[in-house]
Amino acid sequence: MDYFPLAYVAGASAAIAQKVHKYVPNPFIDERFHLTQCAAYCAHRFSEWDNKITTPPGLYILGTAYSHALQLIGIQESCSATALRSLNLLGGLVILPYVLSLLNSRNFWSVNVVSLPLLYTYYFLFYTDVWSTIFVVAGIVSVVRMPNMKGALLCNGLGFMGLWFRQTNIIWIAFGAAVLIEKRCARRSTLAGQTIEFFTQCFKGIHLLVPFGVNAALFMAFIRYNGGITFGDKLNHQVSLHLVQVFYCWTFVGGLTLPLWFNRQTMRDYFKFSFGKYGICLIPTVLTFFAIHWIVTNFTIVHPFLLADNRHYTFYIYRRILSKPIAKYLVVPVYHFFTWLIPYVLLKNSPSNPVKLSYVGVLAFIVSTILTIIPSPLFEPRYYIVPLVLFRIFSQPFVMGAQRKVHYQEFVWYLFINAVVYIVFFSYEFTWVTEVGKQRIIW
Repeated sequence: MDYFPLAYVAGASAAIAQKVHKYVPNPFIDERFHLTQCAAYCAHRFSEWDNKITTPPGLYILGTAYSHALQLIGIQESCSATALRSLNLLGGLVILPYVLSLLNSRNFWSVNVVSLPLLYTYYFLFYTDVWSTIFVVAGIVSVVRMPNMKGALLCNGLGFMGLWFRQTNIIWIAFGAAVLIEKRCARRSTLAGQTIEFFTQCFKGIHLLVPFGVNAALFMAFIRYNGGITFGDKLNHQVSLHLVQVFYCWTFVGGLTLPLWFNRQTMRDYFKFSFGKYGICLIPTVLTFFAIHWIVTNFTIVHPFLLADNRHYTFYIYRRILSKPIAKYLVVPVYHFFTWLIPYVLLKNSPSNPVKLSYVGVLAFIVSTILTIIPSPLFEPRYYIVPLVLFRIFSQPFVMGAQRKVHYQEFVWYLFINAVVYIVFFSYEFTWVTEVGKQRIIW
């Protein structure tokens, strides 16, 4: 990997962190809950809990340990907003690149994965997303590198820690089990052959699945004890059947990774898939269009938070695009394309690529993503971070022998998006009567 992108991201991140410290001294949106709760933990008031918080206390436990570590090296106000925000910056710019380096994959530059829009934004705020993603990725990397009992134990240990940051990570632990079994399978060229081999290896390696079963049992015990999957504010975070979330997610994932797949070959393959020779695929495509339209019409949930909070891009996406009557027709071909694109890109890997997914692995990824996001009624791009990062890790640039060029194009694309996000973040300010300080727009 060229060192210029790495140096540039490090310098830009330091500048952004400084500006956030200067211009956003007050808790920003959900930080109001996270920083206050962590302050209670830093003061060892572990019995205090804000019922508005919907995630487990992993961020506050880690934040407290980090705060005490900063105290030991003489840093004052170690539980301040700036100090705790630096924990995510450390995770994003140091820990995550280290985890990615363990794969030694030609699929990606670590600096590009680290710079992925959505994820990069939260390096500068005290949110759960960065460390939740780190633990998920580290667990998956473990079984890719070591498809044995050691990898299974490590994946589940890291996965268990990830559950303390986001409950839905239980699904990604299950995906880790699928990846573990898949890596032990002999290569088969057909879907049927891969499926038979996968289940054969499940029986042969049943002992490897025991740690995953332990995590599943512990999670079920938690749901029974908690009375549901959500902590705290259950009223505003009820489980739903928000099927359109899948289309939102695939559109974000495909759009944000555009340099990876955008070329003439992709477009030719899409039209071939949609129309076929002599238009033989036209009828199935039309039926699929009708199905997508039906899902958009009947399974779009408009959460009150989406309509009320103009500090998120989704507020403007919905108000100015998705809420228009004609939108439910115009989005159909877009959703169709990106739904086709995700498995297409993942399966486009070279057969010799060790960091790739088979048909079964791609299906497991798609199912895991769907199970993670459709229960949420809120249109929230943060929920797409883990699928976005894993998609990029398992995707190989299409231009064989020219990965360096594609990686540079990716770097520039991510740099552009992140620059626009932070220019808007620092430049466009407004006030809320109910909130302290200037308000801004973020993902």
